[in-house]
Amino acid sequence: MGLVHLARDGDKAAFAKLVEQYQNRIVAVAYGVAGNRQDAEDIAQDTFIKAYKGINSLQEDGVFYRWLVRIAVNTAISHKQSGRSGELIPLESIAEPVDQGETPEAYLERRGEEERIQEMLAPLPSDSRAVLVLREIEGLGYEEIAKVLEIPIGTVRSRIHYARDRLRRAISLKNEVK
Repeated sequence: MGLVHLARDGDKAAFAKLVEQYQNRIVAVAYGVAGNRQDAEDIAQDTFIKAYKGINSLQEDGVFYRWLVRIAVNTAISHKQSGRSGELIPLESIAEPVDQGETPEAYLERRGEEERIQEMLAPLPSDSRAVLVLREIEGLGYEEIAKVLEIPIGTVRSRIHYARDRLRRAISLKNEVK
């Protein structure tokens, strides 16, 4: 019997294992949409509370992650639109830990690049950030993003195109200023 099935049957330990299994990915998705670590952690916590309360509505065990990401994205968008967001914190604060084989110079270079990416993502609307995060950070395909967000695949394509176009223009403007 799978963890989702056990959690649906009220097994709190099984749900705790699901939280442990997906927590970092949900924080990363929330961070991508919300733009800062503190909000991302709050959103992830809200996501798991909502999931715990609503797990009985989940009919298929195999779609748990998709369902959980949908909750996280919707919670992050609502959080951002409510104006409860805190200050922006650089992406490296939730990025993978320093690779022990990585030189300090390489780490600082990677960290600087992540900060620039987060600065460029900040002005994007939440829905565009969400599809871009699911595509580029989570590695989901267009069809999977459409299923997760429950939107048409054409909408996914247009939002990704819009977000990438905005990023290209922002990069181009930064390069012109230099």
